[in-house]
Amino acid sequence: MGWRGAVRSMAAAARRAEREAERRRKHYAKQQLIEDAADAVTEWHDHMREIVSLHVDPTDDMDWEAVLREPEPQEPSRTNTREADATARLDAFKPRFWDFLSGGSERRREGLERAIIDARAEDEQAHQQATDAHRIRCAEWKADSAQANRLLSGDVSAQRDVIEEMQSLSEDGLIGTHLSFRISDESLHAIAHVHGDDVVPKVRRKQLQSGRLSESKMPAGEANELYQDYVCSAALRVAGDLFGLLPRDEIYVTCVTDMLDRATGHQAGMPILSVRFVRETFRRLSLGRIDPSDSMRNFVHEMSFKRTTGFSPIAPLQPLDE
Repeated sequence: MGWRGAVRSMAAAARRAEREAERRRKHYAKQQLIEDAADAVTEWHDHMREIVSLHVDPTDDMDWEAVLREPEPQEPSRTNTREADATARLDAFKPRFWDFLSGGSERRREGLERAIIDARAEDEQAHQQATDAHRIRCAEWKADSAQANRLLSGDVSAQRDVIEEMQSLSEDGLIGTHLSFRISDESLHAIAHVHGDDVVPKVRRKQLQSGRLSESKMPAGEANELYQDYVCSAALRVAGDLFGLLPRDEIYVTCVTDMLDRATGHQAGMPILSVRFVRETFRRLSLGRIDPSDSMRNFVHEMSFKRTTGFSPIAPLQPLDE
């Protein structure tokens, strides 16, 4: 083969390599597209499930009676386990013929005697740590007992303390932007400022047989019903958490969201759902199986909703601005 033939062969080989590289690139791109589509569909399904199941796992009931019956933590007893073990090793000491290899019997005995001193210090340190931990447990026990006593006696300020602690620990941003409360001897009213209807995706997602992502516009009626389920689920979650934490037999929950105020032409927080939850009825619900919107029939509530237009403002069961 002449040099021209060699060049032609090299060029042909380069073209084959280039075609193979392009084939691999397209294959990998397609695989990545399929994986991205699968991730997008999974993310969509997860979000759709989350926004209508906020109520499924509320806070477990706090047994304040049991807290009040809890005995005071016992003071730790002093122990000398380490010192006793070190002393036993010294008592068992016997000179050995080959002790001269490690400096003699007397040096080994001195080491065992120092070990007793060290063990005694370790016992003292462990006792001090146990005493410090006991002091903390006693302080917590006194605070918890006092809190339980205040709550069971109907102390409203104690309920505020528990609610403030609940809010400081809450990180569930799906419920809404924030919670506010109106508390009195007669009633507890939680006002949940829920997200707007944009919490519901405006499109449906599915993965085609080819692996590509398909998005289609969600019908307005379906989106409105999903938003209704979200709002009702948020109300159920707030009620469940409060029933779990506080010795209240009924709780009012009102959901508020930003809507167009037709009187002013501006966006304003408007009540769209208000419910009087009763503990006995609430505890009979199978939260994992109910439809959030349908479950409102179990309670006195105010809600104006149409599948075609969504929510309309309502007059809450309890005032919002007491």
